Amino acid sequence: MLWATLLSVSFHHGEVADPTLLEWIKTRLDDLLNLGPWAVVIILGIVIAAIPVGVVAFYLLQQRRQVGRNNRQPSP
Repeated sequence: MLWATLLSVSFHHGEVADPTLLEWIKTRLDDLLNLGPWAVVIILGIVIAAIPVGVVAFYLLQQRRQVGRNNRQPSP
């Protein structure tokens, strides 16, 4: 089983993905979205920056909820 997996790697081409397929996908996305290259860079930058900001915001929200639970007095 291990040898079959190792040998299958040698049968693949050197690129990570099929260049023809990637060019087709890029062409289709350009036709559908009609965005320039800088717009794509800006959108991807916003998405990449939003992920850690969202994680920190979620953490702070959870901390605030935890402090609120710990400060409640039990009702008599």
